[in-house]
Parts: sequence; structure tokens; C-alpha cells
Amino acid sequence: MHISNDVQHAVPWRGTRAPVWMAAVALILGASSLAAQEEGGDAGEAEEATAAANTTQGVFSEEQATRGEDVFYNICAECHFEEDFGGPFIQSWAGASVKDLVDEIVATMPEDNPGGMPTEQYLDVVTYMFKINGMPTGEDELATDAMDAVEIAVDLDP
Repeated sequence: MHISNDVQHAVPWRGTRAPVWMAAVALILGASSLAAQEEGGDAGEAEEATAAANTTQGVFSEEQATRGEDVFYNICAECHFEEDFGGPFIQSWAGASVKDLVDEIVATMPEDNPGGMPTEQYLDVVTYMFKINGMPTGEDELATDAMDAVEIAVDLDP
């Protein structure tokens, strides 16, 4: 197949320039990987440490869940019952991050004003859902900037 000179010049990775371009990208990626390793390990180790946290490990506090209960009864209970968020509902979120669940609720609730509450209140309600599903509380609150690092795990054998 013949590529016209116009195309060869318009697409820098085609033709004889490909080895130079690919070598430059490889060099940049290699340097980035080396820098990450020097800063405390490789990305795989960081992901393992992050993925280790889950909702069966006391990742939210009793106080946070109590605030969530207050929000639930003042706002959510207009349309929902506690039972709506037990068993099958929470099991359907197993393996997702807490952030995934919070983002879904922010995007859809309350029905007349989706996203109308502060993110912290949505997270508090979610921790209340965890509590009514028998997930243990801990000493520290789950922060909004840590939601994506915590996986929803359902202990079916409490």
C-alpha cells in the first residue's frame, strides 16, 4: 500500500519517523514508571492497598450513620422505607465503590432536586444504609475524598 507524501507528513508515526516517535513515548513512559517506583512502590502495590478497604471493616463512624439516619427520615423517608435499602438492594452494589453508589444517588435523588444536597449528606445517608445492613461502624468517619477507595462488601454470614 502506498501512502502519499501528504499523509506521511500529516501522520507523524507513519513511515520512517515511527521508530523515533515510539522511542520518545517509550522513554517518557519508562521515566514515569521509574518515578512512581521511587516514590514508594509500583502502581500495583498502591492499588492493592487502596482496594483492601471495604465496608465490613468499620470504615464509617456511628456518628456519621446517625447523621445519615436523620437525613433519611427528614428527606428520603418521604418516598422510601428502610427496607428498600436492605438485602437485595445493598447486595446489588457489592463490589462497587462507595463513590459509585453515592454518585448514583446524587444523580437521581431527591427526585424533585437531584444533587440538591451536599455530598457529605449523601455519604452520611449511605453510611446509614450500611449500618441498617449490619455493617460495622468504626472510630473514623468515611471522608468524601476516600469514597472511591472503599469497596462495598456484603457479609452474608454475619
